[in-house]
Amino acid sequence: MNQTDFTLEAYKDYLQAIKKGYSQILTFAELMAMPEQPAQFCCIRHDVDRRPQCALRMASLEAELGIRATYYFRAKSCSWDEVLVQEIALMGHEIGYHYENLSDTNGDFSLAYGDFVKNLENFRKVVPIETISMHGRPLKPYDNRDLWRTDEGQSRLKELSILGEVYLNIDYSSVAYVTDTGRNWSQSKSNRRDTVMSAVSASFTSGEELLRYLTDRPSDKLVFQIHPERWSADYLEHVAQFGRDSFINFAKLIASRVA
Repeated sequence: MNQTDFTLEAYKDYLQAIKKGYSQILTFAELMAMPEQPAQFCCIRHDVDRRPQCALRMASLEAELGIRATYYFRAKSCSWDEVLVQEIALMGHEIGYHYENLSDTNGDFSLAYGDFVKNLENFRKVVPIETISMHGRPLKPYDNRDLWRTDEGQSRLKELSILGEVYLNIDYSSVAYVTDTGRNWSQSKSNRRDTVMSAVSASFTSGEELLRYLTDRPSDKLVFQIHPERWSADYLEHVAQFGRDSFINFAKLIASRVA
């Protein structure tokens, strides 16, 4: 187990390297509102799967550094905390919806869309929502993005005043997509659905290698995708989260073999 990576101290090092290397750090709403993709930018994205207090902690660190990120919350009690969400929004961060409606309705598109609209309306009573990101739900067989892959699906997003879905409505072909999915920096290890179509290689064997990459800024375009619950503030929390992530990765492996 790496004793230094996946800590808030390590995350601060990554942020400082990003801030030094990228003059334009955008929220996803800002990026999607642009008529064309800028030549140089970084977007920092957080999927808050559970433990929203970890997201608040991470958002505070980013705000101290003058960085605004995008936080996607699930419509579940383990993720959505109205008070914490408002605190994060007040720091200047974007709030989005981390949806999983096809998984929740076992693939029923009609029920899934109705559930999405209901949750979106509830979220918007608290904060503005302009962009969305699917939750992978790796132990379920459904791909939640299928709600929007058709022309009808895209029209529905426009009707709901959604600027876009981060997997479907962004051209990643020239973007370095770095993700901590599976508690590692590999684009394929322990990762079932969190992938994009990019010609830029952004897979690393260690946090040290990742930090060198961010410091050198070899790619003009970067998406940095982070799960706040994975990043600890002390040793005991670090060990406990390592155990949780290891169990989840094992469950993903079993699910992929029986799929």
